[in-house]
Amino acid sequence: MVRKGRETSGTGIYHVMLRGINRQDIFEDAEDYQTFIKILSSVQNRLDDVAMTRITVCHIYAYCLMPNHVHLLLSEKHWHVGDVMKAIASSYVFYYNKKYGRIGHLFQDRFKSEPCNTPEYFFTLFRYIHQNPIKAGLVKLAKEYVYSSWPNDYLGLSRIKVCYIQAVVNRFGMEELSKWVDEPLPEKVGCIDVNDRKIMADETIRDLLLTRSGMVNITDFQKLPKQQQKDWVRFVMMELDVGSRQMSRVCGLSYNIIQAIKRHL
Repeated sequence: MVRKGRETSGTGIYHVMLRGINRQDIFEDAEDYQTFIKILSSVQNRLDDVAMTRITVCHIYAYCLMPNHVHLLLSEKHWHVGDVMKAIASSYVFYYNKKYGRIGHLFQDRFKSEPCNTPEYFFTLFRYIHQNPIKAGLVKLAKEYVYSSWPNDYLGLSRIKVCYIQAVVNRFGMEELSKWVDEPLPEKVGCIDVNDRKIMADETIRDLLLTRSGMVNITDFQKLPKQQQKDWVRFVMMELDVGSRQMSRVCGLSYNIIQAIKRHL
C-alpha cells in the first residue's frame, strides 16, 4: 500500500505524535523522561556544520510525554519537521538502547503529524496536548503532570526550559491559558492520537477488576492468591486492552509481572 503524503502546514506549525513500536512503553523511569526533555531542549538550536554558527532548527511550543508516546506542538525554522523528529528520535534511541542493553527500533517507523494553520486550532492543540494525562486518568489537573510543558515551562517548575513560551503567552495571554488548559475539549475534537487503544480511566479498570473478582476494594484484591490475581488481570486486559503500566498502577502487581501476562494474551 502506498503511504499517504504528509499534509503540509501553511504556517510551518505541526502537531506531532511519536509512539513506541508495537505499543511499547518508551519511558521506564524518571531518568528516561528527563533525558527526553533535555533532548527537546537541546535540539532546537544546533551548530550548522557548514556555516559553523548556531541555527534555530525549530521552536517547540508544547510537549507531553506519555508512557508509550509523545505529543509535540512545534514550528519549522531551518529544518523540516521530518528532520527535527529524526534528530529527536535518534538521540533518545541511542540513550535508551545503551542504558537497557538493547538494539533495534524503539519508535513506530513513521511519526504522525497534522498541520496547524489557524490560531484557533493552535489553542485547541495546546489544550489537547496538556490534557492527555487527564484523559488517561493519570492526574486530575494539567499542572500535576510533571512530564509536560504546562507545569515545567509555563508555570516555571522545572530548571530545564524547552518551550518558546513568550510567543504563546503574547498571543493568548497567561490568564486565558490558565483558565482553559484544564477545560475539557469536545469528545470528537479531531486531533491525532494513539487511536489503536481506547484510553481508559483508572476507575473504569478498577471497577471491572473488582466486579469480576468479587472483591470490594484493591486491598482485598491483593489478598487473593497470586495466580487468581493474575487470572483476573489477564481477563481485564483482554476485555479493555489496558496498557501494562496503567494496569500495574491500578492492581498493584509489578510492571514486570504485568508484562509477562501481556506477552501471553
